[in-house]
Amino acid sequence: EHAYLAAQGRAEYAEVSDDEVLPALALLSELEGIIPALETAHAVAWLMREAGREVPLDSRVVINLSGRGDKDVAQVRAMRSRS
Repeated sequence: EHAYLAAQGRAEYAEVSDDEVLPALALLSELEGIIPALETAHAVAWLMREAGREVPLDSRVVINLSGRGDKDVAQVRAMRSRS
């Protein structure tokens, strides 16, 4: 379905690197007190990049948090040890 929507020009998909995801995961953990799933951290990383790393305090952004980041702890640990 996603491939079809992209081919029709009805959806756009952006990518972020692992180097962008780890700081986003840390930021969301520190600010909200939760460990986000890596999928959610990708969305936060994209937002941080698009907002120039700073979202004005008077703005509102809604991101759907999905999954459980506690399942990704081992993978995140491995990613952090490589960087």
